Amino acid sequence: MGKPGAGIKVGSMVWLGSYSECKAISGSSYCLANIGPKPKNGSNTPGNPFASGFKLGLCVPKQCSETDIAVGLQDIIKAFGLDAYFQLNPDIFTLLMAPEMKTVNCAKPSKYTGGVIATLTLCGVLLFLCLCGTIIDIASSYVSQLSIKKSNGFVPITNESPQEEQDSFTVKGRDRFRKPSHSDHSKETEMVHQTIEYNQSFIKEFFLSFSLIRNTTQIMNTNVPPNAITSINGMRVLSILWVVLGHTFLWQLISGLNSNILEEFTILQRFSFQAISNANLSVDSFFFLSGLLVAYLSFRQMDKTKGSLNLFKFYFHRFWRLTPVYMFLLLFYDQMLSFLGEGPEWYQLQTKQPCDKYWWTNLLYINNFYPTSFQGSCMNWTWYLANDMQFYVISPVVIYVAYRFGKYGMTVSAGILMSVCIISNAVIMDYYEFNSAMLGGGENPGNQHELDYQSYVYVKPYCRIAPYLIGMVLGYLFHVFKDKLSRSLSWWLLLCGWCVAIVLALAPLYGTYKAYKKNPQPLTLTENVFYATFSRISWSLALAWVIYACHAGYGGLVDKILSARFWIPLSRLTYCVYLVHIIILEAYFGSYQTVMFYSDVNIAWHFLACTTVSYFAAYIVSVTCEVPMMQLEKLIFKTDRKRH
Repeated sequence: MGKPGAGIKVGSMVWLGSYSECKAISGSSYCLANIGPKPKNGSNTPGNPFASGFKLGLCVPKQCSETDIAVGLQDIIKAFGLDAYFQLNPDIFTLLMAPEMKTVNCAKPSKYTGGVIATLTLCGVLLFLCLCGTIIDIASSYVSQLSIKKSNGFVPITNESPQEEQDSFTVKGRDRFRKPSHSDHSKETEMVHQTIEYNQSFIKEFFLSFSLIRNTTQIMNTNVPPNAITSINGMRVLSILWVVLGHTFLWQLISGLNSNILEEFTILQRFSFQAISNANLSVDSFFFLSGLLVAYLSFRQMDKTKGSLNLFKFYFHRFWRLTPVYMFLLLFYDQMLSFLGEGPEWYQLQTKQPCDKYWWTNLLYINNFYPTSFQGSCMNWTWYLANDMQFYVISPVVIYVAYRFGKYGMTVSAGILMSVCIISNAVIMDYYEFNSAMLGGGENPGNQHELDYQSYVYVKPYCRIAPYLIGMVLGYLFHVFKDKLSRSLSWWLLLCGWCVAIVLALAPLYGTYKAYKKNPQPLTLTENVFYATFSRISWSLALAWVIYACHAGYGGLVDKILSARFWIPLSRLTYCVYLVHIIILEAYFGSYQTVMFYSDVNIAWHFLACTTVSYFAAYIVSVTCEVPMMQLEKLIFKTDRKRH
């Protein structure tokens, strides 16, 4: 049984015992009980999980069930007269990451189910295709180099190929009197040869799509195409690093294994911590960049096709770009996560009900609507992908109207959607009286009211589309004024632009500090409504100026940093990093077998470790799954063009 350790005054209420010693005892089972406070005001929401309650590790015979242990602990609580204050309760970790968990959980061995075997088989098939593709790639390169070496000094003077010279010799030489009987079937023979060559070429290109060498080269390629908006590469990488940093802080906060829980509040109260508390703005950066690229690239394509847009290819490209690697990682997460580690908290990661039940909502990109509870969805951090896909689905409406009616069409179409977003935020925030400060302003993070805010506002497209629309407007302006971007602006206009952009960026980033500081002042209802309605618009406008200034040649040092070529390979891995980093964090923090001390230095090391591993895992997933699927898409449409 876990025993009290040092630091109870600062919140050391995690008494784990020795997980490894318990597992070494034959016939024993390690169980962890979450004993928390009574709910406040008779609600189902526990009191502040950081300030009260504790975790108790138990080593019991395997014959004891979780229900037996829960009943026994509840009897002990009653015997000491503590039942008025404590009960077995889920903690904040349970509320956010593993809903409907029991209050006592015992370590369970991972089982090789049919789903696990199917997942391993799929991984084996992908690795086999990568091995074949890599071997074919190496062999093709060797044969090409060998042909070049053999042809040195023996290149024919004529423009005929070696095969044509051989054919010429056959006709003109010793076989010149042979009747060319095959001439009657020359067309048929040529068609047969073309079919064979086509099939061989298709098969070869199929396997080459999985070549690790070719795919790695594509990821590491730093060539910049003409008219590219190069500053988005640095902005994309910095945004994903911000996402990982915010989630790293959050995961240690909610891991339930901190030995200085009460000291965590002093960190939340710091002014500098606002960049972490409001790290959710990094997602709005991605929405902004997505809208910018969709509009900018679509308008360029429509110029080439005289105003038409192939909607089938438009939607298929996006679905194919996101879905295969997404579904592969969902399957891996659902079936294989329990094999990635073990520890006192690991049992909470072995529940698979959300993905088993709701995986299809991820496939259809509606997991931000169903299930209605954000915490009950499968891979709940992928709400972003659902929003992005929903924005993408309606974007042709804005694009067509803007292309057909110019600035008036863009103003009306984007203005209507922006109005819907503003009104939705204001009405919902006012009706439910939500707190727009993340982590509950530091008072009671993880309370049910905050969780409802995530479900009703945070993940809903009609509340999050504003940055996407601002990105589309900027993409339209880049398209319309592409020949006028380089005209000179006066120094005072540039100075005003940068000053306004800095204010617009800092306002949402540090605007909620009064709700976190040492003597907090909760945001009023009006402040909450105003912040939720306009904070993301403000942030996106600041980003719009930065991108405009860099693309138009006014970025200076900022442009040199954001447009540096070393960002490009890292930028290509952003999508996979976003998908895998939470899996890495779950495996990392879930495998801890001792308590942790929450400090800036420890968080820095956790962040560096998780970022490094996430990028490495993202590279593996990208070269074996993501890039091959992109290559197959090109091969499919290339084949279709040849047939027509």
